[in-house]
Amino acid sequence: MAIARIKRRSFNISMFNIKISPRTNDENFTQRYVDLIKKLHSENIAIKTRGEKYMELRTLNSYDNDKVLFGKLTYYTILDGNDWYNKRSKTIENVEIEDDLYPNAKEIEYYFIPEAHRFCFINKTNGIAMSQIEVFLSKALPMLVSEDKTVIVTQELTEDIIDRIISAAKIFRLEIDLSYSNNDLSDDFEELLDNDLRDGHVRNINLSAKSFKSQTIDLENSKFLSAALKLSQSNGYAEATIENTDGKNENVATIEYPRKELIHSTEGNEHIDVLTKILRLFRNG
Repeated sequence: MAIARIKRRSFNISMFNIKISPRTNDENFTQRYVDLIKKLHSENIAIKTRGEKYMELRTLNSYDNDKVLFGKLTYYTILDGNDWYNKRSKTIENVEIEDDLYPNAKEIEYYFIPEAHRFCFINKTNGIAMSQIEVFLSKALPMLVSEDKTVIVTQELTEDIIDRIISAAKIFRLEIDLSYSNNDLSDDFEELLDNDLRDGHVRNINLSAKSFKSQTIDLENSKFLSAALKLSQSNGYAEATIENTDGKNENVATIEYPRKELIHSTEGNEHIDVLTKILRLFRNG
């Protein structure tokens, strides 16, 4: 009797923080996120992400009472039948394109964890860029909530680039765009600032700080700016002008440094291992 071999699989994921806002204390927000993604699938929403390229959530599977929703995002071309060049006859013609058939389809695996409201996808070099997924989610998800709600989509950014700004020899300029989290794990002052934005019903806040010519922005002594910068890793972005290790001024944009997490798994269990990793990163227990 042949013994089935376990096929191991390792891959990197990047992720988006999906936030339905504003949040009220009496709402079951985990279920709201489940319903949001299920509706995105059931309504077959296709979003134009650039040119003639469209994206939709093609498949959806559920594990352990919706603790993780997973499937495939499909990216394809919608062609216009007008003004096609016929090389043989050297004429311009209109052609009939069969309904519901679209060329150049590419796919990418996604995993959505409602409890942590993170939308993860496997990094691939197959022509589907993170920016196109962001356009899809940012346009499609707000269409699915009531008028008194909005959906904010932000990239998860690497902690290394935040640390690089904090540890820079000099910081001359710091700009931060920030919205409040949905109760992610954070330090005490970060939590204080986060709660303040939430309690004040602030959708997002833009901060701009500049140093005096002969001095540097001192994040160690500015708990407010330091907390805002750290919160932006999951809830916004930051730009800074720093003095780098070569002693030269350098402009840094955190949005250019998406977070990646390595997942070690086995074939067929990818969704379980992504779920475990995300809950460990963003939730207690």
